[in-house]
Amino acid sequence: MEIAVASGKGGTGKTFVSSNLLYYLDRFVSRSVGVDADAEAPDLAIACGGSKRVVREEAIYESYKARIDRSRCVKCLRCVEVCAFSAIEVEDSLPRVDEVLCEGCGACAFVCPARCIEIYSVLTGRIRVEETRLGITVVSADLEVGARSTGHLVYRCREVASEVARSAGARHLVIDVAAGIGCAVVSAIASVDKLIVVVEPLPPSIAGARRLVELARRFGIEPIAIVNKFDLDPSLARRVGDELGVEVAGYVPFDPLVFESYARMEPVLHRYPDSPSSRALREIFSSVV
Repeated sequence: MEIAVASGKGGTGKTFVSSNLLYYLDRFVSRSVGVDADAEAPDLAIACGGSKRVVREEAIYESYKARIDRSRCVKCLRCVEVCAFSAIEVEDSLPRVDEVLCEGCGACAFVCPARCIEIYSVLTGRIRVEETRLGITVVSADLEVGARSTGHLVYRCREVASEVARSAGARHLVIDVAAGIGCAVVSAIASVDKLIVVVEPLPPSIAGARRLVELARRFGIEPIAIVNKFDLDPSLARRVGDELGVEVAGYVPFDPLVFESYARMEPVLHRYPDSPSSRALREIFSSVV
């Protein structure tokens, strides 16, 4: 079973829920594997005890850049005209590619009469399989600095995680999804068995969650919600289900011990199993899975 944990907005407690869900399943239900699909800032392994060893690492080349052979250029500058990303500048009457801005779309190579522009692949990022200090396996997508194509990277991360889960006999994959509703989120939630939306009782969080719910339903996924720090606004927390049109699986209170466990790189279920948040999480997870 693939369970994705998303939020639609950053900072709502998505990794808090996913790390504790992964710990709960792996310890008390059956062998489970974590998937960190937040390629721009992967931290699921950190939240599950920190990396003990890297089992496997794979470089992914799914991004592209343009390269101009200036010795063959006829100075027509058609490449400059067609570049939608303003990634080609003129230097000494010849075009030069700014690799930071270049998206590798290939429009410049298509219009070049001298055929002096090459589109080549560059490093998008890495897929890393790690064992944490708590014995939990986490597969992380780690985007190269300045790179794009996070959707491809996350898709490959899920493939690797499925391979790891099969070889380990794991029954559950817990996917920690990036914030928002972009390409990486689409790649992370497509075809999952269950989607948990983490939301706080705050208008910006509810607005982000609403967009995520709409996206999920386009894929035929009916999400459920967990309201984190519900006691920030109990009245609004009770209305989250109606606001989003989803079932609310449960409510987690604000708990200072969560920050203590984060500082120790451990799930609160492991570090403080009798804390208010731990009791709430266990009740929610037992009903969800």
